[in-house]
Amino acid sequence: MTHSDAAQLVRLLLEHRDSLFGFTLALTHDREAAEEIFQEVGLAVAGEAQKKTAVERFLPWVHEMIRRRVAEYFRKSSRRREVEHAEPLHEAVALAFEEAGAGASELGRRQSHLEDCLEELSPAQRGMVEGRYRDHRSLREMAREADSTEGSLKVLLFRVRRLLARCIEEKMGPGGGRP
Repeated sequence: MTHSDAAQLVRLLLEHRDSLFGFTLALTHDREAAEEIFQEVGLAVAGEAQKKTAVERFLPWVHEMIRRRVAEYFRKSSRRREVEHAEPLHEAVALAFEEAGAGASELGRRQSHLEDCLEELSPAQRGMVEGRYRDHRSLREMAREADSTEGSLKVLLFRVRRLLARCIEEKMGPGGGRP
């Protein structure tokens, strides 16, 4: 279905506000920046709606708008290195949020399952994930401390993210222990 009606695009933006803001916050790790970017995206969506822009798939379309504005935010903030190192996480976040109909309750369940899945990781795997994504440590620093290479660490992080994604999907699936 093509969304070209101005009111429909704005309605979709409002309908998905919480998940879109959560997506923006997950990419920026900064509430103020996320609010500012979300407002810019809202204005852009309203502008595109007035132009009667045809939109085939709303969520991927608006996610791309958000990703571009987040990248611009990091460039302006001289945090380019963080953007480059965080790209795999951005991809994982994007995939998590692109599920159609991902409402606030589903996102809450995913967050709860993520916490459970993190507990199932080995202490070394959990430490690696927390160091990279919670503490925002660079791959170079973590690799040096582990007496490893950045490439090896990237592969390990990729595998752990894949484990976490599978774990969450299993818990979200039919009979998968939904809260």
